[in-house]
Amino acid sequence: MASKSKKEAAVVDRENLSEHVQAFLKSGGKVQEIPTGTSGQTQTTGPRQIVLSHKNNN
Repeated sequence: MASKSKKEAAVVDRENLSEHVQAFLKSGGKVQEIPTGTSGQTQTTGPRQIVLSHKNNN
């Protein structure tokens, strides 16, 4: 079984995303455009880094 190249996978992902967006819009969903520079971060205190994994150093 041959694996897809990154370029082929990106095309499939883009087509899949497009299908999902069209279905969302057709079902009455709306897309909200967020101005450049707007942050989704709601807290201004505490850690601001996203932890992707916790590796044990044993």
